[in-house]
Amino acid sequence: MRMNLQKKILASNVLLFAMPCLILSWQIISFVQTEANQRLNHSRLSILNQISRNMEDMLKNIVVYSDFFFSNAEVNSLLSQRKFDSDYEARTTQKAIQEFLRSRWVYYGDKGYYLEILGENGRNYSSRWNDQVEFVFSDLDNLKKEDWYDMLLESSRIRYIPTYSSEEFSKDEKSIVRAVRLLRHLNSGRYIGLMDVSIQQEQFLRLFEDGARQENQELLLMDGTGRILSCTDRGLIGSYISSEKYLEKLLNYDHGYFPANMEGVYSQICFTTNDATGWKIVMYETMQKSAWFGNWSYLWIIGVAVVYFLLALLMSLYNARYISRPVQKLKEDMRTAYKGDLSVRAQVETGDEFGQLSHQFNEMIGKIEELIEQLGRRDEEKRVLELNALQAQINPHFLYNTLASIRFLVEMDMKEQADTSLLALARLLKRTFSDYRELIPVKEELESLENYLVLMKNRYQDTFEWEIRMDEEVEDALVPRISVQPLVENSISHGFGQKKDMGHIYIHAQREEKDLLISVFDNGEGADLEKIKMLLASKGDCQEGQVSSIGIRNVQERIRLSFGKDSGLSVCRLEHGGIRIDMRMPVRTMSELQGGSHYEDYYH
Repeated sequence: MRMNLQKKILASNVLLFAMPCLILSWQIISFVQTEANQRLNHSRLSILNQISRNMEDMLKNIVVYSDFFFSNAEVNSLLSQRKFDSDYEARTTQKAIQEFLRSRWVYYGDKGYYLEILGENGRNYSSRWNDQVEFVFSDLDNLKKEDWYDMLLESSRIRYIPTYSSEEFSKDEKSIVRAVRLLRHLNSGRYIGLMDVSIQQEQFLRLFEDGARQENQELLLMDGTGRILSCTDRGLIGSYISSEKYLEKLLNYDHGYFPANMEGVYSQICFTTNDATGWKIVMYETMQKSAWFGNWSYLWIIGVAVVYFLLALLMSLYNARYISRPVQKLKEDMRTAYKGDLSVRAQVETGDEFGQLSHQFNEMIGKIEELIEQLGRRDEEKRVLELNALQAQINPHFLYNTLASIRFLVEMDMKEQADTSLLALARLLKRTFSDYRELIPVKEELESLENYLVLMKNRYQDTFEWEIRMDEEVEDALVPRISVQPLVENSISHGFGQKKDMGHIYIHAQREEKDLLISVFDNGEGADLEKIKMLLASKGDCQEGQVSSIGIRNVQERIRLSFGKDSGLSVCRLEHGGIRIDMRMPVRTMSELQGGSHYEDYYH
């Protein structure tokens, strides 16, 4: 609510146009990237499933290869011999079994694995047999002591044992998995030996070669403990999956994909489970180079979004300035007009609503200026007419009585008093008829009042005395012209008519806080306080013959016209007789009015 119009327009345009553009572009990119990642991950899963099927085919071949020796009666009979009567018989048996191994080697020997038979009779045989090479066979008695051997006793099916889990098998560094099964005598069922198919590391790496087609892709085979049995990155073979969070995902699901952060490098992991072994085939691809960064479709979407955002931002700025500038200028012009300078005019630069608004503002200011001028003329005419009415009501009677009193003074040979009266009358008439100011300083008003009191005292000999006091700080304060004289006239005309002793009139001009207070005290007895109060509150005509009452009401009207409704006259009766009339108004000086726009109306 406190934001200015330009910021509001800019913020609303950004929220309505620029931000939705960015959000929509981001959503499109996210959707396309998510869809592309899903398709890419499904493609990766298809590759892993194919590798898993190839691995199962390899293992099926091993099962078929071992089934021949497991079920062949002749081989079973030869392996069942515990002792040989002669070396010739032993060599004959050895040769016969070896021939069986060699005959089967034609079909299976190029698959990257070989078969060994460890007999209970202490005789060992291998498909790798070479007359010139002596092979080191695993010790059957030591194998029987290892933990995994008990699983073979449960069934006759083949078991897949990681090489690292057996000390005997670990002697062959090239082998990573052993497919083992126990051989039994076909008739008695006793154990006659252990058949061991050794699967080499190269066999799995050949399976992974076609799957890892990019440099940032790696394929690995993981067992149920999280140990890596085989990997295209040979440095990882034998290590463990260090992240428990990722290991939990791999072990708890048969297949799937998820993002991962591998030591600060963003990666995508896909995995599937080999049904024959229960082990996981995992592909992880590092995303150091974002997949969308080099995609022209993504770059095109981003480019369009950036261009549209910049255009929306520029248009928002332009619209904000286009709308707010004329409004701001019009606001400044209105503030100038509010301060009283009606000469201001708004610049009409366009023909749209802002131009029409500026044109109407100019017309309004012109009309206001015209109305103020008319009102000023009417007020001036009203004030002149009111003043003329006051002068017309007072002057004939006042002049007649004043001249008669001067004539009396001359006849009584009171030349000095007559001279003083003539001088006071001349000064009074000069200020009354040649001064058209509505407001004059208190000092001048009381000087004019003093001339009036001189004339009244000479006219009413030994009737009243008067005293004027004025504080220096209110000498320049402005009051309506001929405003104190009607109050004094009321005291003389109605206050002392029935008084037998000497009357007193006291006039005091002072300051009370921010107000000018002029008080007229008298100790007369003839004034009707209630009628004066009704007169001050009434707007109707006064009774005929109440000339001083007309003057009091006129003073009340002119004070309020010049200083507001809170200013004016108030009257009260004094404790020891007489009345007090107070004239109250704000303190205004000529220097203050010279700084305002109505100086000519008040003071010229």
